[in-house]
Amino acid sequence: MAFWWKKTPKTASDYARLLSEQLNKLDHVSTIDNRRKIQDDCSRYLAGTKHFLLGDVDPEPTAEALDELYSAIYQLDLLYDLLTNLHDLEFEARKDVALIFATCLRHSRDNKFVTVDYMVTRPKIVSLILRTPELALSKNNASDLFLKAGFIILECLKYEQLCRLMLRDPQIWLFFDFAKGGSFEISTESFQILSSMFSVHQKPVATEFFGQHANLQKFIDKVNMLLAHGNYVTKRQSIKLLHSLIMIRAYNNLLTSYINSPDNLKLIMILLSDRSKNLQMGSFNIFKVFVANPRKSRPVLDIMVKNRDKLLHYLKSFNTDSKDATFLDEREYVIQEIESLPRLVSPNSDSTLEVSPQRLH
Repeated sequence: MAFWWKKTPKTASDYARLLSEQLNKLDHVSTIDNRRKIQDDCSRYLAGTKHFLLGDVDPEPTAEALDELYSAIYQLDLLYDLLTNLHDLEFEARKDVALIFATCLRHSRDNKFVTVDYMVTRPKIVSLILRTPELALSKNNASDLFLKAGFIILECLKYEQLCRLMLRDPQIWLFFDFAKGGSFEISTESFQILSSMFSVHQKPVATEFFGQHANLQKFIDKVNMLLAHGNYVTKRQSIKLLHSLIMIRAYNNLLTSYINSPDNLKLIMILLSDRSKNLQMGSFNIFKVFVANPRKSRPVLDIMVKNRDKLLHYLKSFNTDSKDATFLDEREYVIQEIESLPRLVSPNSDSTLEVSPQRLH
């Protein structure tokens, strides 16, 4: 691998040192030609570091040599510098940065993830990882930068310690905005991050995040914003995210709060009558949870009673061509539950419902 290097590294730590030196030069470069030269050097040194970490060198590095390299990476704060300069690196080099991060995170010794423990003591790295997607949107090649940063976030979320740190960072709320306002690639990546953030490590999410009322309500507001104002893809992904989370047993606080709100029910009823069959089905999967709740709040029960006949008319003709036995059983159950609701005596008593009656037919 010596051909990658203008200087042949004499020790394992030289890989990190030479790369760190080039990264630091990017902050002080004065001409385009000099910048390109430094970018080329960074690309070569990143490739060399990647191959060394992966053991793809001859001779294969020893465990002691790898430990030496990892120690140098930590001492030089190289992970932070790589993130800081990510936008200045070439396309292939950014791919190498993402791979180096993933490889470092997997590094273990004595049954401990060494890099994870190191990052816990350097919360500025975790904070910068979460800020990098937002910073990427102001740069050229925004989508590529965003996806590389997203990949690093997803790798971090595999480890509970790092997930806990991220859950405390207010930057996570911006991913709801990215999901709504970004390109298809950025929106999809944002939903993947949100899904991993709230589903991979359920215990800290349940106790440390959804256990706080302010977080719980803000999460519901953010999801509802996507459901009400997003495009088709955003709405479909939002419904999928919401349904998957309220079905997690540990998130009973989220489930209870969501299905006891009349405003949430109205929103789901509107989506239930959307022209898209996919949105109809996704909304039905949430609507049936409202119906199945044995302890409905009075406002939710009032809405169902006021719209009893409209809902029955709609549901009896809903997705009648389906061959899915599970869906057919669930639809029949929902119909039976709504039929069991009391009828209103006054013929005009449903006029107070804010959901447009036409949307339910």
